[in-house]
Amino acid sequence: MLLAIPSSRGLQNFISLAARAFSTYPYRHPHQMPSAIIQPTTAHTATVIFAHGVGDEGDSWRAAISGDYDYRKPGELTIPAHLPHVKWIFPDAPEQAVTANFGARMSSWFDISNLPLQPGQYLNKVVEDDESVRDGVQIIDDLVQAEMKAGIPASRIVVGGFSQGGALALVTGLGGKHWRTKSSDESKLAGVVVLSGWMPLREKFKSRISPHAKSVPVFWGHGTADAVIYYKVGELSVELLQDQLGIVKHSAHDQLGAPGINFRSYERMGHASCKKEMEDLVTFLGSVIPQQTQNL
Repeated sequence: MLLAIPSSRGLQNFISLAARAFSTYPYRHPHQMPSAIIQPTTAHTATVIFAHGVGDEGDSWRAAISGDYDYRKPGELTIPAHLPHVKWIFPDAPEQAVTANFGARMSSWFDISNLPLQPGQYLNKVVEDDESVRDGVQIIDDLVQAEMKAGIPASRIVVGGFSQGGALALVTGLGGKHWRTKSSDESKLAGVVVLSGWMPLREKFKSRISPHAKSVPVFWGHGTADAVIYYKVGELSVELLQDQLGIVKHSAHDQLGAPGINFRSYERMGHASCKKEMEDLVTFLGSVIPQQTQNL
């Protein structure tokens, strides 16, 4: 069953390049963006920071994770109920000009020149703007630092995202200091989640990798019918990470949560999510940031 996540609606509007170009989105200064939050219901011992896709907003994914769009059986737990110790943060991207939308302003973590993103485009041209990618990384870094100052160690923080947000999460979680606009201690995070995303700036990624990259667990989900970020682009991204960077790719039958990338395919799923992917996400998070019975 597919989840009717508003992220898909926003991206479909993006692809249509409608003349209104999301003119109803208010302007937001890059460092004053609000975040939708799901608070933990038990002692707060872990945090997930999850970035939305182009043209969307954080509250869409807050609603999806909360189960607002899901049809659960009686007694079936929501994702936050499975992970009561986790605080979820869903930041809003800044509004900026997007080249793929003829320069119209919309919520976006970084500028991108092509959407949909097909395999040939991905391999033959650079579609992402380097400077704005680094600006996006800094936004997520600032949220990570805020959680660390509040007492949550980096080893209990996961960064993730959908579509463009997944690409941003990959850079944030596996990238080193050269992806940062400010100095950073490159703390190793608990894990990275990439849903329907890709590896951005592929020709520069290898030279900017974190020393921790090979030991970070990555959950990567992608629908085989994705017509926005093509499924093959996801596969190619993982192959590049494996072949060029030496990051381990696990089989689909391996346990979720081990260091390296566990790439999961979801048959007939488009640029959206589904119940099985969300179940796999819960399993992954339960492995990398399990509930603790003692103080940190």
